[in-house]
This record gives sequence, C-alpha cells and structure tokens, in this order.
Amino acid sequence: MAKVTVNKYNIIILDDTVEGKRHRLTTGKKSNPRLLSWYEKHFNEEFIKLYEHKFGKVSQNLITFKEYGEMIIKITKNNRNEFSQKEEIQRFNTLCNTFGEMDLIDIKASHIVKWQNDCGFAPKTIKNYRGTLNLVLEMALCDEIITKNPLRFVKVPKKEHKEVEIFNQNEMAALINKATGQLKNILLFILFTGLRGSELIALRWHDIDFNAETITVDTRIREGVEDVTKSKRIRIIDMLPQAKDALKNQQLRTGLKNDFVFLTQYGTPYVKPSNISEAIKRLCTECNIKEGTLQTLRRSCNTLMKQYGMPND
Repeated sequence: MAKVTVNKYNIIILDDTVEGKRHRLTTGKKSNPRLLSWYEKHFNEEFIKLYEHKFGKVSQNLITFKEYGEMIIKITKNNRNEFSQKEEIQRFNTLCNTFGEMDLIDIKASHIVKWQNDCGFAPKTIKNYRGTLNLVLEMALCDEIITKNPLRFVKVPKKEHKEVEIFNQNEMAALINKATGQLKNILLFILFTGLRGSELIALRWHDIDFNAETITVDTRIREGVEDVTKSKRIRIIDMLPQAKDALKNQQLRTGLKNDFVFLTQYGTPYVKPSNISEAIKRLCTECNIKEGTLQTLRRSCNTLMKQYGMPND
C-alpha cells in the first residue's frame, strides 16, 4: 500500500495505511525527479515524521528483526527438512548478532552492505545468509511492516575465483595402490563416478544395476538426514569398468549385511561423509602427497573425464 504519489498541484504525497486506516500526507514539496527518488528511499522515516506532526503519536507498532524473524523461521519450517531447518536457525542466530535488536523499519541497505563487508564470510556463504535475511524481510514486506525490502538494493558479492585442487593421475594411482579394503573401493568408485560424498553414503544396492551397467543417484545424507540430491533431480550415470570392479569387490564385503553399499567399521550406515574424508587425508600423508578429501576426488574425476573427452553429464 505504501507509495509516493503526486497530487494535482504537483505536491508530493506519502500514502500509507496505519492501524487499518489510509492516510495521504502532504510533504508540501513540489515534485521533481530528485525529490521523488529521495522520498522513495526514505519513505518510512518521512511518513512517520508527517504522521506524528499531524496526530502527535508514533504511527507504527515497532518489532525487532529477532522477534519477527523467530516467528517466520518457525512458521515456515514445513518448507524445509530437519537438516535444512537447523541450518536456517544457525544462519538466523548469526544474523541476529548484527540485526537482532534493530527494528525492522530501521534496517537500511547501508546496514546490509556494511554487514557483508565486515562479516568475513566467503561470497558463497554470504549468499546463503542473504537467503535467510531475505526470507524475513520479504515476509515483513508482505505483512506491510516495511514498505520495501532493503536487500533488493544490495548486490551479491562477487565470487572469488580460486584454483581448484585436484589429484593428478600419478597421485590417483599412488592412492589406489596404497589403499586397502573398503577405502580402496571408495577411491576407485568416486574417481570413476564423481559422486558427492553425501550421495556416496546414501547409495543402496538397489540403486546399482550391474546388467544395465548404470547407477541411480536420487538421495543424499547430511548429518544423518536423508534428502533429495543437491540438484534436486534423479541422475542415472554409466557404470565405467573401474567403478564396476569396485562395486563387485564391495559387494563381497557388505552385499549381505545392509541395504547400504558403504558401511562404517561397525557395520552401520554413515551419518556424514567427513569420516571417509579423514581416512583419505591420512592416506595422502602416507603417500607423501598433498591432503585431499572426497571433494578432491570428485573434482579429480570431473577433470579426468574432460581430459578424455567425456560429456559433462
């Protein structure tokens, strides 16, 4: 409802609703492009000034970012799984360190720019936090608590371009030759499928089709919570001979123990892939090569496929 208009006398009018009643308050200023733009940017505070000058009381019920945000995160939790809700709460609590005690109408674009500059997060992480901040501000806009979402006027930080760490072919061979048991199977499997760690630990035997030589990837596990894949789509990938050999060897180890392909030393499914990454780091040390993780293996697979002219999918 809140908007800046111009009456028939070319005077700028601030139009908004207070306690269900519409008010059209004159600024007394002649309209010109510069002034119109200024009032658009400072609508909230200028409307309050005019309203209080006329009626002698504060025009809006103030609510802090923390008070309103806690309610929004709670009532929208059904849109997220358990793991994503925990992440959302964590991001919101961190945002409250900066914006928590501020009234929603007082949060300006400049405050958000300063937070982005000072928070010390990588651009990708800032983008995730912006999603949480935007959720609260957009809902406040829809509830007519604020007249515009200041986040819309703040650009996302540019992504930093870092050199991607991968294993070269000699390092891959050294790791495979040194590894034993399930870890050897995991190395071969990841290097020739490129699965994410969260997808690897969610893989079940019914996802494997040895006859068609395909692997269906439709699930990931994060902190013990099953979810759809990061891309939110089902992928069916070709089973290259090296990956097939790894799975055949793995089948002898876990094929009759559990639905899951890869199991912990206790015979249970993995809750998170970090334990496997730690084992890979130790193996790298034994081989006297730079440390890497499951993510390094995945990137190495993608690079290897490109070098040999395989399609991106």
